Amino acid sequence: GVENISNGAPYKSKIRPIELEDLLCRDEVKINLGEIFGYIKGETVLVTGAGGSIGSELCRQVVALGPSKILLLDHAENSIYDIEMELCKLSTACTVVPIVADVREKKRIDQVFASHKPSVIFHAAAHKHVPLMEVNREEAIRNNIFGTKNVAEAADRYNAKSFLLVSTDKA
Repeated sequence: GVENISNGAPYKSKIRPIELEDLLCRDEVKINLGEIFGYIKGETVLVTGAGGSIGSELCRQVVALGPSKILLLDHAENSIYDIEMELCKLSTACTVVPIVADVREKKRIDQVFASHKPSVIFHAAAHKHVPLMEVNREEAIRNNIFGTKNVAEAADRYNAKSFLLVSTDKA
């Protein structure tokens, strides 16, 4: 208890630093970076939702793994500009291509795939704020379901090597 700790009782020695797993309430996921590096290095990688908090972090991590090109796709030009500028400062050999597009627009997504032929796709574009989307269901369905369908079908049509749906609350 707090009283025991504050008066220096023997329990003080049982205090330990907080670990990430304490906050997650689950075991840490071990990632095989060598395996990931192997399928990203030298590839053209598309990140949808690249301007968002999850998408932009994906971009930072992907660039470090050596793709030849990273396509930053989002419908918000300001956030795409910000992550593009950040990635360009890293001075990697990776070409950074900002793409302002909406995943709901099937024809535009097809143009992106036809032009750039991405082989690895990280699909993070989605409305993720569940309570807000519960009162805006039509928009959530259009974006999260039909947008995902458009990107997944284009990945299939253009023979992408991998398609990873980055699912958070949108599941």
